Amino acid sequence: MAAILDRRTATAAPAAESILVTADDRLAEAVLPVAAAAGHPLRRVEHAADAAASWQRAPVVLVGPDLGTACVELDFPPRDHIVLCTTVAWLGNDPTDASVLWPMAFQLQAAGVIALPGADDWLLDLLTRTVRDTEPAPVIAAVAGHGGAGASTIALAAASAAVQDGRRTVLIDLDRTGGGIDAAAGLASQPGWRWPSLAEGSGLLEPERLLDGLPRRGGLHIVGPDPRNPADIPADVFDQVLRAARIAADLVVVDLPRDRTDAAVRAATAARSVAVAIGPGDRSWEAARSVTAAYGLYNAHLGAVLRGDARARPEGFTWDGPREADWAEPPVWGALPTDRRLPVLLRQGRVPRGRLARAVHDLTAELSRERPRRGLVRTGAPR
Repeated sequence: MAAILDRRTATAAPAAESILVTADDRLAEAVLPVAAAAGHPLRRVEHAADAAASWQRAPVVLVGPDLGTACVELDFPPRDHIVLCTTVAWLGNDPTDASVLWPMAFQLQAAGVIALPGADDWLLDLLTRTVRDTEPAPVIAAVAGHGGAGASTIALAAASAAVQDGRRTVLIDLDRTGGGIDAAAGLASQPGWRWPSLAEGSGLLEPERLLDGLPRRGGLHIVGPDPRNPADIPADVFDQVLRAARIAADLVVVDLPRDRTDAAVRAATAARSVAVAIGPGDRSWEAARSVTAAYGLYNAHLGAVLRGDARARPEGFTWDGPREADWAEPPVWGALPTDRRLPVLLRQGRVPRGRLARAVHDLTAELSRERPRRGLVRTGAPR
């Protein structure tokens, strides 16, 4: 169960020792491993009065319901980043019903109510961001409007340009129909975790441990398939990988499949923008209709990227959006000319110079630009 009550967004604070105020051993056993995985110093306080000295100084205060009333009675001063934290076992018959805790949460002026183990990821994200004094990295995505459009090249070029600019970048390949983004990056023979290994893992995925275990070159880290063991990518596994990547890196780039999957939906929803690659020929635009309809349900910020000799939208052509969404006609965000040097340079970990370099950097900047979140109106659309 994620945060049921979330009246404020907890923001980063200086790295210091946070406190867990509880005498409940089961709650402590659930919370302390999460803090350890986040690298966040956390001290358990078993008596409410003993929390007084750290109440204002601690970056985060986690309070168990067993001592919540005592904390209220001690009239501790208001502060940010208080979380009322319990276990599913404590909630009893209905682990999704935390309404019994809401009055206590309001009295504590808590930012949220969570129950473990269901909220492990939420708590890990909070503690990791707090100790790192950072916010999650932006996500951008690319998808081919039709076969051979070159979305993987766009994704790899954008990631490589970001690395050249000094940003630590994670490139995630969700397109099982392609040849593998690690091969395009020249890292196919490098050891490291691929999707099957990540799917077999258990427990929380530590951000730095993820990046250390991936195939990489410099600041570029690759999450890709294993050609010897092709397998579907579970959405919950993708969620863990994306969360860890966004904490440890400066930018996350996702290569999406044309056939929408649950993991791809999660990626599109998290992305600032989704670039739809369009190749030469008027029929290329026609072929992209189904892709834009599929992903337009989950991200209002779709735009075309022209490849090779592709032209802008033919006169009179309408790019259909999903009926369930508030749809704006997608713009053309840029063009990436066909150049035989580009795949070779990207395999070598290099970025081209001259006109092609400017096109790559301009496109990466456009895709990474922060955009307002426009709500999508769904009427029973399947996710």
